[in-house]
Amino acid sequence: MNTLSNAPMSSLRLSLILCAGLSLSIACGGTNSEGEATGAETGPGEGEGEGDGDSGDNDGGTGEGDGDTGDGDGDPGDGDGDGDSGDGDGDGDTGDGDGDGATCGDGVIDPGEECDDGDENGDTFACLSDCTNNVCGDGFEGPDEGCDDANTEDGDGCSAMCLLEDAAPEAIYCGNKVYECGDTIDNDMDGVIDLFDPECISPCDDDESTFETNLPGQNNDCKGDCYFDDNSGGGDDQCEWNLKCDPENPGAEIGCEYDPNFNMCGVELPQNCLDFCTPLVPNGCDCFGCCEIEGQFVYLDGAECSLENLDACQSCTFFENCNNPCEPELCELCFGQDPDDLPPECDEPGCPDGVTSCTDISDCEIGWFCQTGCCVPIEPG
Repeated sequence: MNTLSNAPMSSLRLSLILCAGLSLSIACGGTNSEGEATGAETGPGEGEGEGDGDSGDNDGGTGEGDGDTGDGDGDPGDGDGDGDSGDGDGDGDTGDGDGDGATCGDGVIDPGEECDDGDENGDTFACLSDCTNNVCGDGFEGPDEGCDDANTEDGDGCSAMCLLEDAAPEAIYCGNKVYECGDTIDNDMDGVIDLFDPECISPCDDDESTFETNLPGQNNDCKGDCYFDDNSGGGDDQCEWNLKCDPENPGAEIGCEYDPNFNMCGVELPQNCLDFCTPLVPNGCDCFGCCEIEGQFVYLDGAECSLENLDACQSCTFFENCNNPCEPELCELCFGQDPDDLPPECDEPGCPDGVTSCTDISDCEIGWFCQTGCCVPIEPG
């Protein structure tokens, strides 16, 4: 007996309307005797998801998301229920996951994630690329660790607290770390070591051969923060500048071309940024790594940019609202100079009131270093 033909016309019309109104990715259906949904999502793929986009094992009982043999995507063969090709998770997104729509790297800590710092996830950051915390003993050297040899044992060069055990006694620490500009080694083999090398901006600089600091976060994207702490690009000091705002176009080679219509160029820097960053800026530089050297403004963040190779440096626009201008008339040493470059009438480098003048780090207190003739705190960021 054809029950459909005997159904009231209004009921039939309602069923058709409801079916047509469902998402195009789901076939209309009901439930079977075990309480499983008989509808199915469309799309090919292979994987282990359940097809409902929610946490848990399935969406209607013991089935895989569709109440029938198969996978929940409405097509023959194994699949994942998300309507996308490739292995998946049933959450409607490409990539591995848990079926609940969580995405590691979106900056939101979802269920099952220990952390999520968005673009700042990675092996050298506090949050790893799989959204778990970077901890001592995991083999990834985090921002507060001096080392990490994948164990928590003392006596093997890296302590149980992930602190260096075999650094040279003369090494200059930046927080818990020792970088190229403080490791007592002539890394670029130019005859000068660490802070005596003009390319060493501070002990918190991991590139002795160029002005690029080679620290986590640098050149990560078009945004920059205070250039002179140990995590340039980290964005944790409330300083922010975008290369797209500079008409000299120093970001052209890294996909950050000047954009005169970019809408973030008029943002005022908060006082927290000015208070933190300005004291760290060498004479003649702005907060974002644009410095005047031999009469030209150059952007320090370049793979070949050095005092001996200024032609490899990109030109830049001096940022007027966050900087430390050099004043030679006050006996100040400018960036890239050494004490021999002082005018004859200057007995020692000029420094602000209350700041100790110096010729090298030995003139400064422990935890400070000599920068453009003045003692400056070693700031791990």
